[in-house]
Amino acid sequence: VQLLDAFRVEADADLAALLRDELRRSIDDYERLKTRHGALDFLDLLLRARNLVRDRDDVRRDFQARFDCLFVDEFQDTDPLQAEILLLAADDPDERVWTKVRALPGKLFIVGDPKQSIYRFRRADVSIYRQVCEQLQAGGAQCLKLTKSFRSVPVIQRVVNAAFASRMTG
Repeated sequence: VQLLDAFRVEADADLAALLRDELRRSIDDYERLKTRHGALDFLDLLLRARNLVRDRDDVRRDFQARFDCLFVDEFQDTDPLQAEILLLAADDPDERVWTKVRALPGKLFIVGDPKQSIYRFRRADVSIYRQVCEQLQAGGAQCLKLTKSFRSVPVIQRVVNAAFASRMTG
């Protein structure tokens, strides 16, 4: 533990830069292998889907016309690309910038609880959840809050809420 602490202090802010340089070759090798084998990983699929919806008017219009309603559960675990795809597919066929989208009334329904976010799992970012909620509400969307839990009994809820009260604010 002492050796690790000494290394941490010595490396300090340079550690990320050193690791980036060391791992760059591995990342480049991984990208070449995927290309050679005609393979895509999860992030590649998200990027290509986002690019299609963002860059191709015909694709965006098709999604917007095909789906009357979009329902998304566990939205607190959404990553930036998923949010962008969702919003671009939900609204104005001429809008390519997801942060400018205003959802049509009744078209988009998202469910999420930021306190249940799986932080950083597959690039999930609870701040995206908050940003999208604020954006939708600014455009006239309604925020409904479920204040009663059906997952546990009140005694357990009180204990958990008391134990995590300082972490579960904001």
